[in-house]
Amino acid sequence: MNDIERIVIMGGGPGGIAAAAGLTRLGFHATLFSVPQFAASINNLKELGGVEIEGDLGEEFVHIPVITSDIEVAMQNAQLICIAVPGYGQRTVFEACLPYLHPGQMVVLMTGSAGSLEMAGLLQEAGYNWDEIILGETVVVPYSARMVGEARVRIRLSSDDKPKRMRAAAFPGRNTEKMVTALKNMFSLLPKPNVLDVGVNNPNFLIHPAPMLLNYAAVERADGYLSIMNDGMTDGVLRCMDAVDAEKMALQTALGLEVVSIDDFYRETGVGPHVYRQKGEPFGLRDRIWNRYIYEDVPYGMVLYASLGRLLGVPTPVCDSITNILSVVEQTDFWAQGRTVERLGIAGMKLDQLLHYLETGERPD
Repeated sequence: MNDIERIVIMGGGPGGIAAAAGLTRLGFHATLFSVPQFAASINNLKELGGVEIEGDLGEEFVHIPVITSDIEVAMQNAQLICIAVPGYGQRTVFEACLPYLHPGQMVVLMTGSAGSLEMAGLLQEAGYNWDEIILGETVVVPYSARMVGEARVRIRLSSDDKPKRMRAAAFPGRNTEKMVTALKNMFSLLPKPNVLDVGVNNPNFLIHPAPMLLNYAAVERADGYLSIMNDGMTDGVLRCMDAVDAEKMALQTALGLEVVSIDDFYRETGVGPHVYRQKGEPFGLRDRIWNRYIYEDVPYGMVLYASLGRLLGVPTPVCDSITNILSVVEQTDFWAQGRTVERLGIAGMKLDQLLHYLETGERPD
């Protein structure tokens, strides 16, 4: 793969905007794309030709070369496509990209949540093999960010003043080294054996669903204005979050993966568990709680854990309960919407078959 110079960031939310700004500051040609139905999120940036940043990267205006909601314009000459949208938007954005993909490109989901397995099926249906287009994912977006104005984003780096160290893997895993090498000048990546390692370690699955459920009344009373990291993390809430973490670690054990607690994961990224175990909002602001804390992290987190648990024989009663109760209070069937082993194309696989597929992309006979 040629040296990457032209990058498309698919996603006009804070994480995508911060990534486009960060890559532009590093000297890459970055295009910021938002799907047409959410184009309003980038209209002010289009008018200005970029974004104002503040926080740990300093305070300045960053010119972004291309800001668009036209997929054909966005994909022109793209070498790397970073999909930085919620889990429920990944498939839509990937399908929009498919007609413009060609051999030699790389597609990376940020945050992946094991979505590369779902996208792999679409890529294969389109006639591509795993060596023509490199497909992979990271566990999180590279910069923590919040919008603090119509065209202004506040960016937080890790405690060592660097972008997050992100777990990353390709599907199939044999392409991970190639992917990490190609991205080494853009991001700080920790290569892992397969995309399930990356997918199940998404920290949002731990710090969002259980706290949102247990703080539901407070969120409703405050019209959504609640600092989940400050007001929401009481001792009892943390005990429930840790119970979800125990179920996740049981899945890691069953998959033969490195067993990583949520606290150790946060230390690994360079941040640390103080952001939720100690009082204090890391962004220094109180904004409206995003409903994606439920609508993304329950179907793409709790349901994913439960479905993997059934495949591997690992009980997940806490995840099941969170999904059941939030399905009732939100009047939404999160089980039906969720990312299951069926949607990932791994249903019915035995452990050895699953691990072989994750590494090689070869399905069992």
